[in-house]
Amino acid sequence: MRLALAYAKAGTIEYGRYTPYSIPTLALPAVLMLIFGHQVVDDEPERMVAGFAATALITVSLFQFGVGIAMGRITPWETYLRTLPAAAATRIAGRVLAALVFAVATVVVVLVVGASVYGAGFGPWRFGALILALLLGSVPFGLAGIALGYWLPPRSAMPIANIVIIPVIVVGFLWTRPPDDLPRGADLASQLTPTRSWAEVLDSVSTGDHPLPLHHVAALLGWMVVFFALAWWGYRRDEGEQFA
Repeated sequence: MRLALAYAKAGTIEYGRYTPYSIPTLALPAVLMLIFGHQVVDDEPERMVAGFAATALITVSLFQFGVGIAMGRITPWETYLRTLPAAAATRIAGRVLAALVFAVATVVVVLVVGASVYGAGFGPWRFGALILALLLGSVPFGLAGIALGYWLPPRSAMPIANIVIIPVIVVGFLWTRPPDDLPRGADLASQLTPTRSWAEVLDSVSTGDHPLPLHHVAALLGWMVVFFALAWWGYRRDEGEQFA
């Protein structure tokens, strides 16, 4: 555990000093909410704020895991670390803890802006449930980021992450409710995405308008298994290429 904390401390300092990453990560979701929030709030500021908080966590997952791992794979320092006796789980745990620091910070920024600008408010129980739904719902996306980091070539990781993030959010209706006249085929395609499942869970938790959709909870668990398998496969593949 001490070694994982040491990795986490080093990673937090490294990413914190790299302002092209740290400043956009902390500010982008809140800025997007300020730009688009008035168009999508639809008298449900709590649901909208929950969606933008989820956006913040997806951003951290794709960039700190996906881009960070992909770029780190080609550095001499990362190669050296992988020759040490510390297990891969220890290094990953340190990276996760470092990502958690940025995730918490950017979610706090979103919640503060949502409360001050849009009047979003959560009671103690609902706030706790929202935080739990955000943390657990972000796990599949963190695993997806790790998988991307080990499968993508380093030079293509950044542009692909930038290309993927907005369509994934829009198709899953993370910021708004799906329109009533959405074609059945489009709705089915949306239902099959992890962002739509997460959006439905956050909708239930943040507004209390309907019971927790257990089938979407099960879908998120399924995506978690899929992305874990891809991340592990990608890691073992990269390990074989690096040290075969």
